[in-house]
Amino acid sequence: MSRHRLALLLFCLLALPARAEQLLTLGVFAYRPKPMMVTMYQPLADYLSAQLPDARVRLLVLDQDEMETELSRNGLDLVFTNPSHYLLLRSHNALTGVLATKISREQGRAASALGGVILARRDRTELTTLEDLRHRHIAIPGTRFLGGYQTQALELLEAGIRPEKDTTLTVVGGHDGVIATLLEGRADAGFVRTGILESLPEEQQRQFRVINAQSLPGFPYAVSTRLYPEWPFLALPRVSMQQVRRIASALMALEHNHPAALAAGIEGFAPPGDYLPVENLARRLRQPPFDAEEEPSLLALWRYYGPWLVFVCVLLLLLSLSLAALVGKHYQVRQSRRAYREQSRRLEEVIWGTGIGTWEWQPGRDRLDCSEQCAVPAGYSRVWPGPFSGRQLRGLFHGQDAAALFAAWQRVQAGHGERLEVELRLRHRRGGYAWVLVKGRVLARNAAGAVERMSGTLQDISQRKQQQAVIADNEERLRTIVAFLPMGIALTDRQGLIVHCNAAAEGLLGMRPRHRLEEVYANQGWRVLREDGSPMPREEFASSRALAEGRPVHDVVVSLQSGEERRWLNVSATPLGHASYSLVVAFSDITAQRRADLDLRLAASVFSHTREAIMITDEGGIILDVNESFTRITGYGREEVLHQEASQLHSGRHAPACYGEIWQALAAHGYWQGEVWSRRRSGEQYAQMLSVSRVQDATGHSRHFVFMFSDITTLLDQQEKLERIAHYDALTGLPNRLLLADRLQQALAACRRQGGAVGLVYLDLDGFKAVNDTHGHDAGDELLRQLGARMQQCLREHDTLARMGGDEFVAVLAAMQGVKDGDEVMDRLLAAASTPIELGEVTLRVSASLGLAVYPADGVDADQLMRRADLAMYAAKQEGKNRWQRFAGLRREQLEYELGEA
Repeated sequence: MSRHRLALLLFCLLALPARAEQLLTLGVFAYRPKPMMVTMYQPLADYLSAQLPDARVRLLVLDQDEMETELSRNGLDLVFTNPSHYLLLRSHNALTGVLATKISREQGRAASALGGVILARRDRTELTTLEDLRHRHIAIPGTRFLGGYQTQALELLEAGIRPEKDTTLTVVGGHDGVIATLLEGRADAGFVRTGILESLPEEQQRQFRVINAQSLPGFPYAVSTRLYPEWPFLALPRVSMQQVRRIASALMALEHNHPAALAAGIEGFAPPGDYLPVENLARRLRQPPFDAEEEPSLLALWRYYGPWLVFVCVLLLLLSLSLAALVGKHYQVRQSRRAYREQSRRLEEVIWGTGIGTWEWQPGRDRLDCSEQCAVPAGYSRVWPGPFSGRQLRGLFHGQDAAALFAAWQRVQAGHGERLEVELRLRHRRGGYAWVLVKGRVLARNAAGAVERMSGTLQDISQRKQQQAVIADNEERLRTIVAFLPMGIALTDRQGLIVHCNAAAEGLLGMRPRHRLEEVYANQGWRVLREDGSPMPREEFASSRALAEGRPVHDVVVSLQSGEERRWLNVSATPLGHASYSLVVAFSDITAQRRADLDLRLAASVFSHTREAIMITDEGGIILDVNESFTRITGYGREEVLHQEASQLHSGRHAPACYGEIWQALAAHGYWQGEVWSRRRSGEQYAQMLSVSRVQDATGHSRHFVFMFSDITTLLDQQEKLERIAHYDALTGLPNRLLLADRLQQALAACRRQGGAVGLVYLDLDGFKAVNDTHGHDAGDELLRQLGARMQQCLREHDTLARMGGDEFVAVLAAMQGVKDGDEVMDRLLAAASTPIELGEVTLRVSASLGLAVYPADGVDADQLMRRADLAMYAAKQEGKNRWQRFAGLRREQLEYELGEA
């Protein structure tokens, strides 16, 4: 009897419903032979199965086409693939965000990034750089391999090599195929991803050489390209959020010494990486999904026809300039003719105004005719007792001078010259003499060579003679002054011996009379150098050049060096026509000036070449100088702002009190730094990091202000974009989870302080998957955008609508007066979601299921309120969809899940 009872009990136990076990399929991209991949990743699938109490993970190793086929028929729940393949899958399938990023392990070091390796056999010594790969045969695993093709293709493209046109590519189907192809010599080079080389036996590793090898600190693999994030681990939307959280936790908790990590050759998993560089790479190479042809645009038209348009414009400009040049040339000719006539008139006036008289002598007629100006030195104003004969002419001059005049005339008459120039004393009508300069030249001679006509000028030089007398009187005084000048002065004779030198020359260079000038430096042990430090030969000395060239030579800078002492001199030399003096040489000690010039040049170089803009003003804010960076940043030229008020650069965004605080800080501390907005010449406002310093004189009074600033507009814009990306949904522009959590916490805090209630609405669209399947993801995205905008308008000003992901939205109803205060908003949201949307010729219809939980009645914190609003939303779906449900109105059986969690 007991045996029958036992059998009956076993039958009852077997008849009880067993707990259903969920099967999750993990698809792993096969970048190496499938049996090897199964060996590597089956322990990972077993590990995940062990971490999921109510689910089992099944492993499928698939190539790209097989994986896309499985995704199209919903055959995969989890995906583990390379970043490039992830972008392609994301463009055709609804995927969640990346759960985790793989961390590779090699040689005891971990890396969460991958790159490409360009390999060649070690005996191919002619292949060393990227340029050597042009027109070569290259083996690749496939064009969709990120580390096996795309990373290397980008490096070649940026080196000026088009992979698909300038090289011969052979697809071998996998990284091991690339290794085998190279070992067999069927390709010049091959592309594989990082880590493949290190996984080979050491004997095979030594047969390869890495081309374009990169030295990346902390990266354990050989690499030829820049780095990108490692493989992402993804989940399909149908996997529940609870399972997603468990899988992500399990991946993060995987230790490097776990059998699953050791089998896969990985360190573990890290938080999701940034896959934007991978997307940029795909766009640059026009790889799927960015391989669609661009629509014609102005930019494309410019790319194809821009050079021709520029050529035509330049040609028209050159023709216009040539025509303008011809017109200008014609105008210049007319102006030249007018100027010539005007110059002739002025010359006549100048000759009259100079007071120089003219004369003409005709020896054959014994006649001298003079102009009226010749009478002025003799004291006659208008009446001149002429013309004169030769005998009368003698009586007009001092006896000795008359004899000198006729002696000079006799030399000209004898043919010893054609010109006459003598200084004579002309008798004055009131007594005494006036000094005149008589110049003349022969105009004509007869056949016998005798002078027939001669003309010239007579100029009053009495004042010059008086000045010469004064100069002679001052010469002695000048000698005394020269003796005490701080500048060294030396006079030499024609043999180069020093005739005279002042005290400065003696003290500066040890000169003494009768010394030879070119030996002065050697006598004192000085080495004479050029400005660049090279020895200066004697032929380049100022004194040697002045004598050799017969002209003054000024400002020859020489460096005198003796041991550690160095002295700079500025030397000038002038040849003299004096009987005793052949050369005068001046020496100036410019050592202190030279050092000051070097300091000034250094300061000027810093001022001109610093990347920061510099503006110098006086104490009244008037601009005194700016550097080139100022012009580059503001657009104002230097001449435009000089002597202008610095306040013209103000943007108008700051109140006057702001600038008052700056001046107060300068007055108190002499320095101020901060961010301000300014205005460019074009009117554009920009942000700048500004530093202002006060410059004081020796008495402590402010004399100048130095403004240094740099343009930080791009930095601020980037910060704003990053904040936007971090807090708003990229598709709808609504707040994301992060911003929603912040808004909800603020609303709850305000409710605790001021009373009232806060409503949390969890909204899920009904039928959205059908829209995606029927009309495509583009239609689904546009539907989400329009519904998001429409539902946003249904809320009050202080409410918040956020997108949680997919077709789920959450609304925060702040400052509610009571539990029933949200009914009208719920009805508006329900109506907005169910109203049809027209997309071209297609009408899209969806509805929504909404759940409402109210704080503090339905939850004590944000997490509990979110869960209960979600529970109310699921209750609305179960009751027929297109409706909303309060959490407080749920039946007991609907609350079992929530009560169980509590």
